[in-house]
Amino acid sequence: MFKSVLIANRGEIACRIIRTAQHLGIKAVVVYSEADEESLSVQRADEAYAIGPAPVSESYLNISTILEVAQKAKVEAIHPGYGFLAENEIFASECRKAGFIFIGPSLKNLKQMGSKSEAKAIARRLGIPVIPGYEGDQNQLVQESKRLGYPLMIKATFGGGGKGMRRVDSQNTFQEALNACKREALSSFGNDEVLLEKCILSPRHIEVQIFGDTHGNLVHLFERDCSLQRRHQKVIEETPSALPASLKEKLFQMALQLGKAIHYEGAGTVEFLVDKTQNFYFMEMNTRLQVEHPITESITGLDLVEWQFRVASGEKLLLSQEQITSHGHAIELRLYAEDPHQDFKPMSGDIWLKECPQEARIDTGLHPIDVITPYYDPLIAKLIVRGENRSDAFYKAKLALEEWEILGLKTNASFLKKLVNHSDVLENRIDVDYIDDHLEDLAPSLEIPEEVYVAASLITLLSEPQEPLTPWEDHHQWRIEGYETRTLEWNCEEKIKSLSFVYGSKEWEFLHAHLMDNTLFFRQEKIPFWKREKTISLIHHGETYNLFPHELTFICSHKGVNESHLKAPMTGKVSLVLVKEGETVQKDQPVLILEAMKMEHMMTSPMNGKVKKTFYRVGDVVKEGVEVMDIAAEEERTDGPA
Repeated sequence: MFKSVLIANRGEIACRIIRTAQHLGIKAVVVYSEADEESLSVQRADEAYAIGPAPVSESYLNISTILEVAQKAKVEAIHPGYGFLAENEIFASECRKAGFIFIGPSLKNLKQMGSKSEAKAIARRLGIPVIPGYEGDQNQLVQESKRLGYPLMIKATFGGGGKGMRRVDSQNTFQEALNACKREALSSFGNDEVLLEKCILSPRHIEVQIFGDTHGNLVHLFERDCSLQRRHQKVIEETPSALPASLKEKLFQMALQLGKAIHYEGAGTVEFLVDKTQNFYFMEMNTRLQVEHPITESITGLDLVEWQFRVASGEKLLLSQEQITSHGHAIELRLYAEDPHQDFKPMSGDIWLKECPQEARIDTGLHPIDVITPYYDPLIAKLIVRGENRSDAFYKAKLALEEWEILGLKTNASFLKKLVNHSDVLENRIDVDYIDDHLEDLAPSLEIPEEVYVAASLITLLSEPQEPLTPWEDHHQWRIEGYETRTLEWNCEEKIKSLSFVYGSKEWEFLHAHLMDNTLFFRQEKIPFWKREKTISLIHHGETYNLFPHELTFICSHKGVNESHLKAPMTGKVSLVLVKEGETVQKDQPVLILEAMKMEHMMTSPMNGKVKKTFYRVGDVVKEGVEVMDIAAEEERTDGPA
């Protein structure tokens, strides 16, 4: 076994690899960008080295800088984690040229399976069913889309994780989707090549975990069902699946057949789509550790990172196929900093993981109090639970979500709660389109309970010094018939609410409320909160709400600001400006593309009008709420005497 490893990644997966490395007595070295200088992985590693600015192209995708650090740290091996350079053939080649052990498959494996096109060609030769599509000349994509017909999928040839992927339902939207996929693929994987696939309607997404060593041994570690997805991003994964045992065995044998044909080494995942008639199709193979690997660890009792280390060191697999067994049912839920009320807009800012579930595995890259930056994936943590059976696992997932207290940012926690309580999910009537088709039912309520505003007001008032107040201390206070009245005005989710409290009255709320350990005790309720200056984040009935005094409302709410000014909905980088100054635009016409957390977000014109001024250029980083473009409203024409 090697004695030192550099982890060419960040966040949750970096922390996960550090844990196993240190358990095995291996020195763990991490790299970090300027945005991650105070990160948990930097704190937990044995050594940490800066590699550049926050943008991934200048840090986590910078091969030469990462290898320079590896030389400086005198490590023996490099683990790429997942995402970034994990399936990059050039990176693996350069690692090995420089004398480092690359913890991943052989270069030949990466070349064969790292490209979805090459992988499909090999699968076809082996007689494995493959989704019909096109993987050729990029100049022929439009023509081939017409031949294939609709609906179809555009996918990045290199990489995964839902990046660079779009479903297209008509020729009219093909070019726009193609351009977006190419931009995302280039940004995320450094290569903008894409392929086309016929869209298999309402399938399940089933993947088989395989593992090979350098001695010709290859095993599978069962399957995972990853069908609960939103916009091709996995939300909940589970194992085992509900497929018939005979069909599972076919998938296992197909996955092993593919792996044996290419003499696969290390951890790999063979992915299939299974339609409602139980026909199955090979999609791709991921030549790396998967985000959802913990559920396989949960049912097998194995440490897949340890297996990666041992295989990379030249050891044989620890177990034969007959010795690998599965026990119980495991579920992974991905918690993201995103707002379900605003089309799952990624969120950035301060976050507090106040309470974490005790009876669950939590994989995270965050300190209890930390910052979600706009530069990377908005994953907060992964919650992994194991039960004796599927019902037991979902019951434990519900309990864990109820225990999880997260303050400071909106998350998808309420959305996950809806999912794990939904009858179709509990009865396993799901497919890859299920979430997108049922978003209206699954979306959390937009209504903000009155108690939320009351709680924020009480937290504010009870946090203030308790000396007697006078009518002249600030403009919010005055006396009425011997009582003192305080009025507070809150902004929560763009909704404004005013509340008045009268000190000294018989109904004085303060007699029934007090604060202790960042919790408001009020009307037999315990409301966790986080007060930062005048901003308050609190949890009411399991939902996180963020409130701030109305006078702190973003510039878009101030009087005197022209409503035609287009403002950034989130912090991000301008990746494309689609219009020029002086150009006439129509309402809802795309005018600018903002890239945030590795995804594109289209900004459209709020009205018919003319572009007066564009305040930012391609490559500029803009902050949430800042004006990016000024669009003058179209003047009404009036016919009158000359």
